[in-house]
Parts: sequence; structure tokens; C-alpha cells
Amino acid sequence: MNIFKKKLFWLTPIIAITILLLLAIAFIPAYNPEPKSVPIAIVNQDKGTTMQDKQLNIGESFFEKIKDNKDLSEKVKWITVDNKKDLEQGFKDNKYYGALILDENFSKDSMSKVQKTVQDAKMKEMTNKIKSGEIPPEQAKKMQSQSKVEPVKVKQGQVEIIVNEGASMQGSQLATTMLTTIGDQLNMQISKQSIQTLEKMKVDVAPSDIQGITNPVKVDKNNINKVKSHQGNGNMPFLMFTPVWLASLVGSVLLFFSFRTSNSITVKNRIIASLGQLGVAIATALVGGFGYIYFLTGILDVTIDHPNRIALYISIAILSFISLILGFMTWLGIKVVPLFMVLLFFSMQLIMLPKQMLPQFYQDYMIGWNPFRHYADTLRELLYLNHSIELNSTMWMYIGFIIFGGISTISAAIIRKHNPKKTEVPS
Repeated sequence: MNIFKKKLFWLTPIIAITILLLLAIAFIPAYNPEPKSVPIAIVNQDKGTTMQDKQLNIGESFFEKIKDNKDLSEKVKWITVDNKKDLEQGFKDNKYYGALILDENFSKDSMSKVQKTVQDAKMKEMTNKIKSGEIPPEQAKKMQSQSKVEPVKVKQGQVEIIVNEGASMQGSQLATTMLTTIGDQLNMQISKQSIQTLEKMKVDVAPSDIQGITNPVKVDKNNINKVKSHQGNGNMPFLMFTPVWLASLVGSVLLFFSFRTSNSITVKNRIIASLGQLGVAIATALVGGFGYIYFLTGILDVTIDHPNRIALYISIAILSFISLILGFMTWLGIKVVPLFMVLLFFSMQLIMLPKQMLPQFYQDYMIGWNPFRHYADTLRELLYLNHSIELNSTMWMYIGFIIFGGISTISAAIIRKHNPKKTEVPS
């Protein structure tokens, strides 16, 4: 039978296992993602307080303690920020997934219940001694006139947790878990310290005071750049990647075959055809970008705050991807399409996972040059962080792709000669 003589027949299992192994490698980051060096900001405004004639700064000592924690140091990269203004700018620049802020009176307020309890105990002790005659009335009056102790106002220490939800859903969830745990640890540490102080001073605690002593810190949690309903749970950049790339790939193949079968023999005709390719690519990008976004918002009810801005960005991305693919296809032919499909699969995890959950190899050698990562990061900033389209590194990348595609197709039209026998490479 002739089928058994066909190489393709025997290559089928080899090709199948090769594809499976390639895709298995491509999805390595998703098998066991572990967070490393998740950036979280610290704003320690705590000025400290005096306790038993000793200077005490809980914020400073606590942060030194958690920075030395080996388990946390592997997962978290603590970034010290001087003030809230710098913190806001850092969030805008997408530098942190979250932040922990301690109020300037944090130590004073956190220990206020203990100080109040000690103060009340001393006043009660003095009153009992006066009543018993242990302290004569004249001496008591003298002591009261010399000691001008202001009543302690009991307050909880204020801790603010801020989570940058739009920066990355997985990253913000990690930040939420870690910061909430740290808030609980602060409460536990101060409670333990307070109880030890009272035991050392042999002060009895009334049942009504226990709650204040064991819960000295109030934690306020705020989310910024919130992910709204119908926004893909923060995964819109990933969900809007594959359709855009496949549409660009299919559009490039159609333009490639249109040029190849156009029988443009003269250089002039081939240049005109190349310019026509560029014109249709621009029209395709605009129709595709705006049509896609308005279909998402109008038909599928996806929440996009600035649809025109996002549609323009998608259109630029489609044009640049078509230019990139065409730029290679005009010289190498249709055989480059599988390579671009492999690049697609190897890039999916880069788009879906935050940098800190990727293997070190991907962080060091894959993110920097991968165009799809740049596409997704900028789209995230536009969708969730309310950025505007600006001439950043991603836009320069798109401009480079467009210039490369234009030069490549026009130079191929001038240099390459018409060959009716060779159908793969365009004339």
C-alpha cells in the first residue's frame, strides 16, 4: 500500500509527541507558581512614644523584625516609602501590589490602653493609701500638686492596608493575604508586650479592659484601582490577547496570499501591491480594533471605561502584529506561521501570571523582550490603572514593528523577482 511509503505517515506520531512536549514546556510556569519578591511598600510614620521612661517605637522594631523573617523575605520584597505622596506615584507607576501604612501616633495609641490601665491602677493605689492613712492628707496634697499627670486618651493604633487590585489579580490577592497576616501579627505582638508590661508592674486588669489590651490595633483595608464587575476578574489583558493575535495572524496570511496570487510582475506593480497591503492592514486594524471593543461592550456587556482609548490601542497593536508577521512572511513564506503559533503558546503564561510568580529563567530572559508581555502590561494599565495612551516602550515597539513590516515588504517587492513556479514566496 502506498500509504506505508509516505514519510508523513510515519512522522505523525513523532510530530504529535513533539507538539505535546513543546506545549508541556510552554506551560511550565503554571505547574507550580510560587510567589517570590512580591513588591509591597512600607510607610512607617510612627514617631514612637515613652513607656516607663523608655523610648518605644513599635513600627520601627516591627518592620526590622519582619524584614529579618526568612520565610517572608523570600516571598516579599519590602520597599520603604517616605510618604503617602510618593506611595501614590508608586501605585500609579505599578511598582507595588500593596502597602502597609502606620500612623504617626501608632506607638502612642497602641499602648494607650496599657498606659491608661497603669495610670488608673496607680491612682487607685494612692487613693487606698490615703484612705488607710498610710499617706497623710498633707503629703497627698503635696504629691498631687507636684505631679501633673494628664489623663491618657485611649485610642487604637491605626494601620492602613492598601491593595492595588488592578495591578494584577493574583498579585493583589497575595498582597491581601500577606498584609492581613501582618496586621494580625501586629495585634498579637503588641498584646503580648502589653500583658508582659502589666505583669511586670503587677497591675491587675479588669475584665472590661481585656478587649482593649488584646485588640490594640485597628486595621483599615482599602482597595485602589478596583476591578469592576464584567471585567474578567482582572484577567482582561489575557482574555484580550489570543483573539487579537490570531486575528492579526489570519489577516497577515490572507494579505500574503493576496499578494502572492496577484501576478504583479513589474517592480512598479509590486510596490503598488505592497502599499495596497499596508492600506488594507490599516483598515483591518481600525475595523478590527473598534469593532472588537464595541462588540465586547455593546453585545457581551464587558465593562470598559474608555472604549475609544482601548479600541485605538487594540488597533495599533493589530497593525503592528500584522506588519511584524508580514515582514517575515514576505521573505520566508508561510513556514513562519507555526513559529508564531509556538511563540503564542510560550507567551500565554507570561501574560497571565505576575512577574513574581514566574520561574527565575522567565523573569531574567523572557519578559524583557516578549512583545506579548508588553502588550498585556500596557493594556492592563489602560483598563485598570486609568492610564492614557502615551509614547512608552510598548508604543515604540509597535512603531518598530510597523516600520519593519513596511520596509520588509517594499524591499522584497523591489528585490525579489517574479517566479511563477515558486508559489510559496510572494512575487
